[in-house]
Amino acid sequence: MYQMNISTIAQLAEVSTATVSRYLNNGYVSEEKRKRIQEVIERTGYRPSSSAQTLRTGRNNLIGVIVPKISSESVARMVDGITEVVNNAGYQVLLANTGNDTEKELEYLKTFRLNNVDGVIFIGTLMTKKHLALMKSYKKPIVLMGQQESEVSSVYFDDYGAAQLATDCLVRCGCKNIAHLAVTLKDKAAGRARRSGYLDTLEQNHMPFREDLIIESAGFTTQDGSDAMQAFLEKGIAFDGLFCATDTIAFGAIDAMHRAGIQIPEQVKVAAVGNNRMSAIYTPHLTSVNLSHRTGGLEAGAILMDMIQNGNDAIRMAQMQCRLYERESTGANA
Repeated sequence: MYQMNISTIAQLAEVSTATVSRYLNNGYVSEEKRKRIQEVIERTGYRPSSSAQTLRTGRNNLIGVIVPKISSESVARMVDGITEVVNNAGYQVLLANTGNDTEKELEYLKTFRLNNVDGVIFIGTLMTKKHLALMKSYKKPIVLMGQQESEVSSVYFDDYGAAQLATDCLVRCGCKNIAHLAVTLKDKAAGRARRSGYLDTLEQNHMPFREDLIIESAGFTTQDGSDAMQAFLEKGIAFDGLFCATDTIAFGAIDAMHRAGIQIPEQVKVAAVGNNRMSAIYTPHLTSVNLSHRTGGLEAGAILMDMIQNGNDAIRMAQMQCRLYERESTGANA
């Protein structure tokens, strides 16, 4: 009985061990020898050990992916796209869920920098100087998702354009006093860019900015949206349109308005960003902007694979497109 290893494969195929090594690592081997090696491998069922491959290539075929919240549908879509690309390239994903904890994000960035992963994709939310300093210090490929930073390869979404589409939809529907259920400005994408899109769209339509129509949610959950809307309603401020930074907080806001007896879309029309699966199920169906999260995951995976496999360390920027889906919450198909 043979002990299957490179030397044995070489003996059976009547080639040198160096030739077998080149074959296993996609190096040049003549067609005749390639066929002989392939026939032996198929006949014996030989599979090179991962440790041996690592020694030869310097790679573990592992990718680290750091996510802010695994239960988020947008994050799940991004990870789905990433996984498809890296799995097809023969890599596996190690997933690190931070639960929106900044310190955990920094900890995982440090861990993956020192650990045996070949590259990292970081789905960021609140970017700090510490985050950027860590990513810039990486000696291995890293791609940032969901945020844009000039010194790190970034795959990001058109948050500003999405806010414009949603707010403009409310304007077209006849809304005159449009409130904005926002998230913290520390978040450059969902917070700052979407708020800017809302404000600029009001200005473009000659609608004055009113600070009393800005509602800031304490977080990103449905309960956060409900609590923020409840507090806003207690102020008695009149409004007939609501742009929400995310679908999730929009669901909470709609729930609070339902409890207050406010009819949607008859009294208040609502639009948001995210277009998650619940948007077409929740009552009323929510008008929302799709940010192409899965496509972004595919793009981030492709950039990282190019960096790892081809040594392409050029900083690249890729912005995903967005699309508005009008539904019952703004009067469509009601």
